[in-house]
Amino acid sequence: MMMHPQSTSVFMNIILDPLESSAVIALLQGHLADMYATSPAESVHALDLSKLKAPDIRFWTGWENDALLGCVALKQHSAGIGEIKSMRTDPKVRGKGIGRALLQHVLAEAAALGIDTLYLETGSMDFFKPARSLYQSAGFVFCGPFADYQDDENSCFMVKSLLAAPDVREPVQRQLDAYNAKDLAAFCRCYHPDIAIYRMPASSPALQGLAALRQFYASERFTLPALRAEVLSRMVVGNKVIDHERVHGLSDTPSEVAVVYEVEAGLIKSAWFYPAS
Repeated sequence: MMMHPQSTSVFMNIILDPLESSAVIALLQGHLADMYATSPAESVHALDLSKLKAPDIRFWTGWENDALLGCVALKQHSAGIGEIKSMRTDPKVRGKGIGRALLQHVLAEAAALGIDTLYLETGSMDFFKPARSLYQSAGFVFCGPFADYQDDENSCFMVKSLLAAPDVREPVQRQLDAYNAKDLAAFCRCYHPDIAIYRMPASSPALQGLAALRQFYASERFTLPALRAEVLSRMVVGNKVIDHERVHGLSDTPSEVAVVYEVEAGLIKSAWFYPAS
């Protein structure tokens, strides 16, 4: 049993649960009902009661006295890889820190089991925005499909290393590699859903949002056969990566640009492009 009197506005006991109580079954039924109400059936990956009883899954519930507040599960794919499943807060007590306390609990349990990489899948719709924000605030970053998942516009995949803190240069280098490979999907995975791209000295974004970014690079950049970029120098200041880049393939001669990438929760949230002339 673990108690969380400080991380929530209620006193919650978190226990390893045998999945037998009627309250727990009702909470999980509500979870499944919400998933099917907001996502196409083929995009629903929530587990039912029988699948949550599999030997590779641990399931916890949070209680205040006899009142069930929420639940969370951990699926262990291998010795070092786990996945968060069935994160659910009772709708009557949302906004009181229950989900955050359950998330902190499963992170601690995963680390104690020797898991060093923790994944999750959640929805891409607005209904799931609070969940995505919670995960990002805990250090999860967007990634590609993992385990048996496939690319799906209705799903977002996230990952968190339980080892060292992420290097802010990592998503910047990944987007550069994807740019040079003209891999649009990999390129877009490096950017925050609310990405803002500025072409200085303009004060308004030239591109705003992931959909606009995807459309621009698909039609205006990755169709250019000679397109590639190289980094001439790089420095890091806090959560900003500053690159001096040389870009080939936009015109007959290479062009140089300074780019300031602002990284937030492992994704590029803003970028400012300063052309040489």
